[in-house]
Amino acid sequence: MTARKTTDTNGSLGTESAALREELEQLAAAIERAAKSEGAEAIKAAGEAAREILARATTMVDGLTGKADMAKAMADGRAQLEGAIRDKPLAAVAIAAFAGFVLAALVRR
Repeated sequence: MTARKTTDTNGSLGTESAALREELEQLAAAIERAAKSEGAEAIKAAGEAAREILARATTMVDGLTGKADMAKAMADGRAQLEGAIRDKPLAAVAIAAFAGFVLAALVRR
């Protein structure tokens, strides 16, 4: 068997193949660079989105902490009020009657 050369009758097929291969390698390198830069942009965008979500979550946690503190204060106030009513039931009834009288007077007008 004899080895065949891959040249055309003018002998330019070998040089065109090498030039085409070089262009394809340059194109592959350009695509790789573009993919890396787009990947970096995607990572940057994901990081920004993560920071935004973290800021929202922090705000929500702060709000919930404030609400929990308020609920605890209300529970403490309620316990204190119940203790005062148990200590002085007559005064509690008098205050409730007075409040009812004032509300009735306001509603009539």
